[in-house]
Amino acid sequence: MGRQDEAVPATRVSILGAGSWGLTLAQMLGGKENYSVKVYCRDADRCLRLSQLHVMDKPREQALPPGVRLFSELKPCLDADYIIAACTSQGLRSLLLSIAELKVPVPVLISAVKGLELQTHMRMSEVVASVLPETRVAVLSGPNLAMEVLNGMPTASVVAANDLELAKSLRAVLSAPKFRVYANDDLVGVELGGTLKNVIAIAAGACDGLGLGVNAKASLLTRGLAEMSRLAVKLGAKPTTLAGLAGMGDLFATCESQLSRNYQVGFGLARGQGLDKILTELGQVAEGVTTTHAVCELSIRLGLELPIAEQVESTLRGISTPAGAIMALLSRPLASE
Repeated sequence: MGRQDEAVPATRVSILGAGSWGLTLAQMLGGKENYSVKVYCRDADRCLRLSQLHVMDKPREQALPPGVRLFSELKPCLDADYIIAACTSQGLRSLLLSIAELKVPVPVLISAVKGLELQTHMRMSEVVASVLPETRVAVLSGPNLAMEVLNGMPTASVVAANDLELAKSLRAVLSAPKFRVYANDDLVGVELGGTLKNVIAIAAGACDGLGLGVNAKASLLTRGLAEMSRLAVKLGAKPTTLAGLAGMGDLFATCESQLSRNYQVGFGLARGQGLDKILTELGQVAEGVTTTHAVCELSIRLGLELPIAEQVESTLRGISTPAGAIMALLSRPLASE
């Protein structure tokens, strides 16, 4: 028998990325008993400031738990039991290449990144596989607005991997008292649900910005979910996954909340603001902007019709206005649901 007073080893988690979601995950996981959390912040000056104050700056100022430490060097953060990528979708490949150069094995990487790589149209797990082929990948996604998580408001999420046993083993690691995590083996569906909803969120923000009402928004979200499902299934997802937390759940949360950056993009465009001004004022990445372009290019390659995504892209490029995009959708030929 082991000694009862023997210390239990700490669970060591590293989060690669110090944006809003990365710091929110650090705040949540760092508050769990016997957890040690490292955060990689590539901006050395900001890392030093965050470390000295021990206060997160995104999405708001809040003290970090004692068990959270910040590093501007990547290598110390690779010495962990669990590694979570929480960078931008367009910055993931560069981050992974830096890991590869260090030649430190990463057995499992959990992606908390929602987006498609613009040049390749790859999902984030595919990017990981292309750079770190020996690394097993899981993805974390769901209706998880960072500010509500920080406020201790309850939510649920999904961790998915092609190997269901891997996903199940990560549930307890990622769960917190008010953050319930489910396991799923549909990696493609969970990943695409969290990615594609950002496109529809821009449209939802525009719908509210134009004051079109509840009927119009309900119609938009329902048709948006159908559009998401059509593309996701074409790419190998299970239809039922898009009806779950990572699909419908994340879609409704993102499209209903002014806390969503993608919603704010659409709302600002509908109020006559320029895209550059909106993004500057956000001060954070709105993944739906690049995802929309990637999705539309992907739809052409696959021969799919995605009218909402097409109109969002037209608006982002300044070819159409939000009001014009809505009228274009309404004037499409009548069809069966």
